[in-house]
Amino acid sequence: MTTSPSAVTDSAGNSYSARTGFTGGEYYPTYSSSTDIKNTADDAVYRPEMVRMSAWSAPVSSGTYDVTLKMRESWWSAVGQRVFDVTAEGRTALTDVDIFKAVGKQTAYDRTFRVGVTDGRLDLGFVDKKDAALVSAIVVTPVSTGTTPAPTTPTTGSVVARVSGGAAAVKDAAGHVFEARSGFTGGRQGTSVGGDIAGTTDDAVYAPEYVLASGWSRAVPNGTYDVTLKMREGYFSSAGSRVFSVNAEGQRKLTDVDVFKAVGKNRAYDRTFAVSVTDGRLDLGFVAAKDGATVSGIVLARSGTAPTTPTTPAPAPTTPAPTTPTPVPTTPKPTTPTTSTKRASGLIFDSGVFSMHKASEATSFENNRGAKNDVLAVFPTRDSWSSIHELWWMDSQRVPAGFTGTLNVGMPLFPKNGNLSTAAAGGYNAEWEKFARNLAAKYPTAYVRPGWEMNLPGWYYHATPANSAQWKQAFRHAVISMRRAAPGLRMVFNPNEGPGQTGTLDAAVFWPGDDVVDIVGIDAYDWDPPFTTSANIAYHRDKAYGWNHWLNFAKAHGKKFALPEWGVAPANSGSGGDNPTYIDFVYGWLQANRDHIAFETYFQESDSYIRSNLFSGSPKASSAYKAWMPRLAQK
Repeated sequence: MTTSPSAVTDSAGNSYSARTGFTGGEYYPTYSSSTDIKNTADDAVYRPEMVRMSAWSAPVSSGTYDVTLKMRESWWSAVGQRVFDVTAEGRTALTDVDIFKAVGKQTAYDRTFRVGVTDGRLDLGFVDKKDAALVSAIVVTPVSTGTTPAPTTPTTGSVVARVSGGAAAVKDAAGHVFEARSGFTGGRQGTSVGGDIAGTTDDAVYAPEYVLASGWSRAVPNGTYDVTLKMREGYFSSAGSRVFSVNAEGQRKLTDVDVFKAVGKNRAYDRTFAVSVTDGRLDLGFVAAKDGATVSGIVLARSGTAPTTPTTPAPAPTTPAPTTPTPVPTTPKPTTPTTSTKRASGLIFDSGVFSMHKASEATSFENNRGAKNDVLAVFPTRDSWSSIHELWWMDSQRVPAGFTGTLNVGMPLFPKNGNLSTAAAGGYNAEWEKFARNLAAKYPTAYVRPGWEMNLPGWYYHATPANSAQWKQAFRHAVISMRRAAPGLRMVFNPNEGPGQTGTLDAAVFWPGDDVVDIVGIDAYDWDPPFTTSANIAYHRDKAYGWNHWLNFAKAHGKKFALPEWGVAPANSGSGGDNPTYIDFVYGWLQANRDHIAFETYFQESDSYIRSNLFSGSPKASSAYKAWMPRLAQK
């Protein structure tokens, strides 16, 4: 298999299939194509490269294989600049791989190791020590025949994978191996326990825990599977402290999982559900209601396999005395702060402004309102990927010195010189990963709005009933790619308020799945009709696809709600002008629903089409706005 998205052929006529099976990573096509690669006649095999991946997996018949990694160093020119280990089936296969040290730069380098497969799937892991792993191609050869086997579909009842929530492989009491953790999006290692775990003889399986993940994914043959989540509550000592739901392939499978409520602390707890896979990849999503998900292990089997431990736990023991958890230094993927979290603004939810990409305007806004900004809205240039990757929108002219908040980034699903078909096929995935790395380098918890206001026809990337399948797939590719590079980013599904104008009234037609959305938001300005009467306000609040509609939609999907853009619009003929009633409605409604609000960003714009700059020309609205600041303060 080549790391290129297209198959390649070597000088002997052997075909390398197109790239598949990687978890994470970034693809660089035919790097240094004008440079000869030494020690090989097969430049086409060694030119493409995948870097920064965490794992690779492929379905194979159980048996013994020789695995060859084909590599070459195109970046570094010194020993020790790229060093990594490789695991196979949870065990170390290669240690301290340093391509430059072995052969120098732009030189073909192969490493081969033997591995036994017993579960119908070959799993490799890449452990970065300095910079990141790099691979150009992977060759898998059965030891018995010398030819690469065709992937086989697991039979009904067979276990396809056992994955630990820990960083190392473990065995259960029956000798089954749970491979080292792979496939999770976001999250961090929790606290392992050294004592007895009640309700099981498989302490090694339940001892590790992975917490606060937003998802898990694994390439599998299409079919129906039983998924068993193995869990224990090792941190909290009261019901309701950790509550989460689980989605599979975009459908809710488990609701309000509360491990402590079910069985108590440090006691084995399993939940099993069935799921059908039609796209060659099983995707799970973890939706946090309180704190976040916890997983000790995942067992994936063709339907018909019973879980390795009973799904109905023994009666819970009396609650043990609370223990002090060991601090974990790593930073988890953030959830929307609760009202107990102190923000720079001092308000009950994240609050900020679109400041026209001017640092001075952002500072002026917070000085005028008497509260710091938690969020700044920005819009990268959309002409091409190269212009998107120009980071002017994060420089010191746009973001004030000392800003401690995060960004609200409006992003199209593809640039103006791109197209939806390529986006839906994953053709821009490497660009999305690069964008996410650049953003997360400064703002690892930023809000991102891919394809925002998709139900408005004025945007070149808008969605319609005819292209909805492609649009949703493009959204999924964008989010999954961004999360590989920066799992802390928070993804916003962001239609415009009201009935859609692109061929369907209901923007939920474009919903891409619970697993790729963190927050539901609407953009809602003071117009059509203006928020000047009780009847008009009720129209916006209660109508189909209005404020309450989208809030309830967010709740139903286990998401927080946001107003990524809102503002008065004195320059618009359909607006209420300098309208304090609109301000009072917005903040009154947000305050009433405070437990469900993620963030709000006032759209401050002096352009003649809207003139929404609050503190220049709208004295009544600005006075109402400032009056709300102390009323929204955290107590």
